[in-house]
Amino acid sequence: MKPKILISRSPKSSGLYEAAVEKAGGEALSFHCPDPEMDFDALILAGGGDMDPSEFEEPNLGSVEIDRPRDQAELALISRCVNENKPILGICRGHQVLNIALGGTIYQDMNPPMLDIHAQKEDGESRYHPIGIGVYTMLHDLYGDEIVVNSSHHQAVFKLGQGLYKTAWDENGVVEGIQHSKLPFWGVQFHPEQMNGADGGPDGQKIFDFFLDQCRKQLDG
Repeated sequence: MKPKILISRSPKSSGLYEAAVEKAGGEALSFHCPDPEMDFDALILAGGGDMDPSEFEEPNLGSVEIDRPRDQAELALISRCVNENKPILGICRGHQVLNIALGGTIYQDMNPPMLDIHAQKEDGESRYHPIGIGVYTMLHDLYGDEIVVNSSHHQAVFKLGQGLYKTAWDENGVVEGIQHSKLPFWGVQFHPEQMNGADGGPDGQKIFDFFLDQCRKQLDG
């Protein structure tokens, strides 16, 4: 039986998340603002706009493209995953939302030196930069000490949520990866669904393959 992977995404989807899940052997259930009570085995929190800063008790200091209904749906989904020990993979926005849901905070708008590394280019293309990876982590098991990743964000994890620890970082210490010390939760700031390894860079599909393996282990219990 294929694990049912719920993908919570923006209103428009490129299809890349869904394709990566299917390639890894899962059944992709892809929605904007999915019903938190629907049947699923694991959750992917996809990229998108910014979260409402009221969710981490701050005024708006540069957050844009806020989608309150999506925020509420994803917070409810994360709460359910905590209670039912369902795996979560957070990607870009999802990495930040997972952190916030567990009590963490974010940089709402990084300063120019950081933006020069991370923000999209004027033509909308991603930037690329190396990240260091901590040992005994999902990312290290898959890629080793350092890889080059894509980057298209203006926000980043600041204070880590409860139970989370940093697994990857850039040259300025910006958090590029997190995972939970006890729960099956992982997050990455970059977009592995866009990394196919064709240009000699890392193959992001490895992250989806890992995640589906963890889902099957949870189901086999």
